[in-house]
Amino acid sequence: FSRKMSIAARALFRSPVPVAALFRSPARRVSTADTVTVTVAEAQSKTAAAMRKIGWDAEDAALQAEIMTAAELCGNNQGLVKMYNPSLMAPSPGAAKPTIERETPTSAVVNANQSPGMLAAVNAADLALQKLRSQDGPIAIVTAYNTSTSSGQLAFYCERMARQGAIGIALANSPEFVAAAPGGKPIFGTNPVAFGIPQAAGPPLTFDMATSAIALFGVLTSKAKGEPLPEGVAYGRDGGFTTDASEALEGGAIATFGGHKGAGLSLCVELLAGVLSGGAVVGQCESKKLAKSWGHTMIAIQPDLLVDGFEAKAAAVLAATKASGPSIRLPGESSARTAAERTAADALPIPKQIWESICRTAEHGLPEQ
Repeated sequence: FSRKMSIAARALFRSPVPVAALFRSPARRVSTADTVTVTVAEAQSKTAAAMRKIGWDAEDAALQAEIMTAAELCGNNQGLVKMYNPSLMAPSPGAAKPTIERETPTSAVVNANQSPGMLAAVNAADLALQKLRSQDGPIAIVTAYNTSTSSGQLAFYCERMARQGAIGIALANSPEFVAAAPGGKPIFGTNPVAFGIPQAAGPPLTFDMATSAIALFGVLTSKAKGEPLPEGVAYGRDGGFTTDASEALEGGAIATFGGHKGAGLSLCVELLAGVLSGGAVVGQCESKKLAKSWGHTMIAIQPDLLVDGFEAKAAAVLAATKASGPSIRLPGESSARTAAERTAADALPIPKQIWESICRTAEHGLPEQ
């Protein structure tokens, strides 16, 4: 999808924010009509200040600001747009910090206690890595449940583990938007899966994909812009394919990618991220959306306990893949390049309205009702 898509549509994708768009600061910016450019540190610190102002403690504010800024840095659409409507980023009534359940030396379950998906996911990823380092085995697994907002860019958590030398695998389930086959009702979420592979030279290789034929964000974008969907990615109310985004969202469903293969993978994510985590179970609840308990599964693997020279061998595979044909791009390559360029320039372009919202919130907090 074009980077010129409406900011409102951006905020809707895998985010607690149901509408989207953007805010501003007089500090160190170079502006165009629609964006401002600030330093990476300023973007993260100002976002953390805004999160503290709306009710988060320093630790949770900093973590969420780090996750959102990292997504923004690599050009991912699940970043600072979440701050367009900061009231939706405030702590939920009755929410508490995540707690640990069912703990063993190599595993644990995180009860998010209705904390945001980002906090649930980062707690699970960090605990998986901690458990990997504290025992002699090559693998650790941590799940999380009891959250009902976006975990954002799933690759963030895998890269976080991979930067510490571990292979990171992440799976997440979400409410019913995706049908298993033509004519079926929505049963799966977009159910993304992500991987992070450590590399000796350069940032980790990351791969992050939804198991649906199109991300929910893409459908929302088409609806917001009044444009047709691509052929073959969504079903209408009659169970046949439709290019009408409104019909897909209202009585229809998103398709899985790759037909039965995508459906099988989406089902496995549902089982491994939803059921295994202790989250809401399709068939045992009215709906996952109403149950407000979506799941994550984080797996950390120490490769050198399984094979010698993993990073060198992985590098050989990646080099051979790149050399196998013209214009071959590795997963995450474009995002890594964008992040590297912005980091080197210490310049992060942010939609103007989003930056204004962040800065206004950091100074004044939420507007009084």
